[in-house]
Amino acid sequence: MRWLDDAVVRSTAIPYAGVPHEPDAFLARHGRLKIAKKYLHKRWLLLARRQLRLERAQLDGTQRLLWIYAKRNFGDATMDLAGRALLKGRGVRVDLLALPSLVPLFEQDDIFGHVYGDPAQVDARRYDAVVLSEYNLPSIRLKARWFGTLPHACLYRYFNGPDRNQIRFSYAGVNNVFSLGLGESELAAISKPYLASNAATRESVRDLLPAQPFIVLAAGGVDLNRTYHRWPQFVQLLSRCEDARVPKDIVLLGSDNGVQSARELCASVPRNVRVRSLVGELAFLQSREVVARAALFVGADGGLMHVAHSTATPSVSLFSDREPPYLRLTDACHAIGLQGSGDVDTIAPGQILDAVLRQLA
Repeated sequence: MRWLDDAVVRSTAIPYAGVPHEPDAFLARHGRLKIAKKYLHKRWLLLARRQLRLERAQLDGTQRLLWIYAKRNFGDATMDLAGRALLKGRGVRVDLLALPSLVPLFEQDDIFGHVYGDPAQVDARRYDAVVLSEYNLPSIRLKARWFGTLPHACLYRYFNGPDRNQIRFSYAGVNNVFSLGLGESELAAISKPYLASNAATRESVRDLLPAQPFIVLAAGGVDLNRTYHRWPQFVQLLSRCEDARVPKDIVLLGSDNGVQSARELCASVPRNVRVRSLVGELAFLQSREVVARAALFVGADGGLMHVAHSTATPSVSLFSDREPPYLRLTDACHAIGLQGSGDVDTIAPGQILDAVLRQLA
């Protein structure tokens, strides 16, 4: 059936060259009719809300734009909005409407002019068009209810399901929608997460850091599959490393879920290693500034890892067997990705130390 083939292709194939994704693995686990049903639901909702006729393939960089992003995960947001870096310095006027929890991550941005967490705060008359990251149901409903008469363009359109490199996808989408004309190899070389902080945030962490070079370790995690528990063993190996390039100062970062892990690590530190914990004490952008001043970041796949990749600091990034590193990293991240045979705890501390030495070489 031709309509079924078309629905499946639109849902599982990325139309931009050079964006890694795994449609075959997804199709092996999900029925084509179920995929098509989700596609048709989105099409019907766009049609019923009178939005299909307002879709545009490209937008004019001189328009006043509102970017709507309706997912809540910090890591996803950092990757999905990364492509806006291509708009920097091009005179594009774009604001962001996101969920309230994401406002602190982007409120100091130097590309988004205003960042809103409530659609009621936004005056639709200020805008000429809307940018949507994807056609998910929350985004469609927000667009139709609050900005129903504005034309829009969508970066990912109906793509849904297959694992993909969201950073490369975002850059490719922005390149296409704004007709920037960058080639596949050019995009591959520059794609990475993008975040910005203001001077006050940068200054706020200055006195919290060691005077000498240090390594940042990410403590804790929401998903046990992506939470590394073997940091004490890694620090023991680090203490015995005689390579002069390896810092013996460590700063621990993470949210409240890493507090207990940080306490346990601080209680077992070898004498020649100095550890200070800032776990649960900093906002994401403050953590970013700590990483930006570090010699190296080491941490498991998660929001803090993607924030770290928005800096110039090299990293050693840990992945479970469920997350292929090539779908999370780019060349511009300057990261060595290590993948376990199960959860991230299957990655040996010695393997991490070898990668640390390679990054510091």
